[in-house]
Amino acid sequence: MKHRLTRPITAAVLATALTTTVACAPSGYAGSVSGEVRFAREVELPEGAVVTVRLLDITLADAPSVELGIDVIENADRLPTGFRIEYDRDRVVSGNEYSLSADVRHGDDLLYVNDTVHPVLTRGAPANSDVVVVSTNPFDTCVEPLPGQIHVEMEDEDLPHEAVLHVRLIDVTDPEDRVVVTETTRGDLDRFPIEFSLPYEGVQISRHSRYELEAEITAGDEILYHIIPGDEWRRIWLPHCPNADLQLVNSVFPASELAELGSAP
Repeated sequence: MKHRLTRPITAAVLATALTTTVACAPSGYAGSVSGEVRFAREVELPEGAVVTVRLLDITLADAPSVELGIDVIENADRLPTGFRIEYDRDRVVSGNEYSLSADVRHGDDLLYVNDTVHPVLTRGAPANSDVVVVSTNPFDTCVEPLPGQIHVEMEDEDLPHEAVLHVRLIDVTDPEDRVVVTETTRGDLDRFPIEFSLPYEGVQISRHSRYELEAEITAGDEILYHIIPGDEWRRIWLPHCPNADLQLVNSVFPASELAELGSAP
């Protein structure tokens, strides 16, 4: 069972913690706690990521926790990842409260961290436990549509009644393996600029990926306009949850102009 990090503690518990020790454990005997560090889904970690898991005594609510053991997994490539922490059983007191904490870092950046207590060892808690972490990337909790706007560099002009806008957000981190993150289609167009919304869940957006907006406007089988992706769209990660201040804005150009550019010597 998970509990919130902050919780009251009684004087009786404190007194028990100070006077009671685990029985039947040989002096200096090494115990171990193991499990997996998990996110809500499987995720790949950037090269050089470090997963750190600690066994902590969290009995005293108004004092810093005491570290009993640690496992550092260098160059972890994904979550979930396994861990094993060794500790001195002589330091474990039966009335005290112990928990596991975990974080994932890439250089100075904190990527994932647990936000709930994962109790182990005493007070009926299991001997081993997984540690569930949450992402520090705000997009991982976003489920709102991603708004955008398509316009033209030239003077706005009318569109044919049968025109349809097709928009795709592409993960271009690996140029050889472009992945469509989300897409939408909108018909019943009139004039530029054209407003649209891309449906998606925030966990599809990764801080480690690069993205590109693709779009075209068609009428039947004919392509009328294309987007030419700009460098500003090849960003490492989108900055925050969608709102009125964040719009995916790009220009489209007539397909005839692109054809002329492609045929130029």
